[in-house]
Amino acid sequence: MVTPDRQARRADLAFSVVTIALGAFAWSEARLLPPSRFDPLGPGAFPRAISALLVLLGAIALLRVLRGRGLGDAETSLILGVGMTDSAHAPRPWLGLAAIGAVFVYALVLQVTPIGFFWATAAFITGLGLLLGRVTPRSLAIAVAVGFGASGALTLLFGHGLRLLLP
Repeated sequence: MVTPDRQARRADLAFSVVTIALGAFAWSEARLLPPSRFDPLGPGAFPRAISALLVLLGAIALLRVLRGRGLGDAETSLILGVGMTDSAHAPRPWLGLAAIGAVFVYALVLQVTPIGFFWATAAFITGLGLLLGRVTPRSLAIAVAVGFGASGALTLLFGHGLRLLLP
């Protein structure tokens, strides 16, 4: 019989190795990109940087696991109540699937409807904020403020700062 500690250690070990392997694969694929005529760094600079970061973080995680520490273990937390068992925080296994579904709906809305980037992004971020927490008047106000603030910042950054054509 596998104990929960041993099972968690195996999962952490597998996660570390898979992260290193994905980073190495991404690095090898980024090296195959043809050189760019106008970009001095080339089209593979950003993917190589991200893949190197993946390999580095995977190696750090692997060293942590091999030293007997868990990846999800923390002695302190900035979030009140993390790690405490409380009946008020029931498990919500479908929450991840709902969040992924929201991303697909967001992408679909941007592609097939005339709704602009600002409004779609504001609704998406607000909806995720409400989905992830308990809905109260205060949390609703915070989610709307964060949704519209983040959407405005992204619109300014990408649409005006970087001059990208937004949907």
